[in-house]
Amino acid sequence: MRFLQVLAIIAAMVLLVSQGASAQLGTHDEINKARGEVWALEQSIYASRGQGDFEPYINGASEYYIAPFPTAGWSPGKDGLRRTGASLKGNGQEKLDMNLKAFTLDGDTAVIYYLNHRTVRPAGEVVDEWYEVMHVWLRDGDGWKILASMPRRAIDYEPLQE
Repeated sequence: MRFLQVLAIIAAMVLLVSQGASAQLGTHDEINKARGEVWALEQSIYASRGQGDFEPYINGASEYYIAPFPTAGWSPGKDGLRRTGASLKGNGQEKLDMNLKAFTLDGDTAVIYYLNHRTVRPAGEVVDEWYEVMHVWLRDGDGWKILASMPRRAIDYEPLQE
């Protein structure tokens, strides 16, 4: 329940920020283009992370970035990202599958939600872990910056059987 409360607060903040940036919703083509750009950035971040390189995430984050880290609590700015990056150095064995679940765009603000299934941790330990991730992205000139992140381990998650 606490996750939903925090998510609602972040969503409200995003709406306030986006209303100042633009009161217009994007067209279908603009939304699809933004979704493709942001999803490619997300996949690139995790591909680098899987090789022990967290710099694309750190460099892609806004100076005002904020997030709760699943193992370290809330961290202002990029400090938490830098700590995570330092802990991943030399640990490039992580394997995970990313599954895009939802995306929305309002002006220069995008919110993406996806599910990660990690089968190997960075140091090589075989696991079966599921994480839900929500990122808030802001368009910065021609590119995108991550403003906020809401990751959480989905301990009770079981994929739907098809």
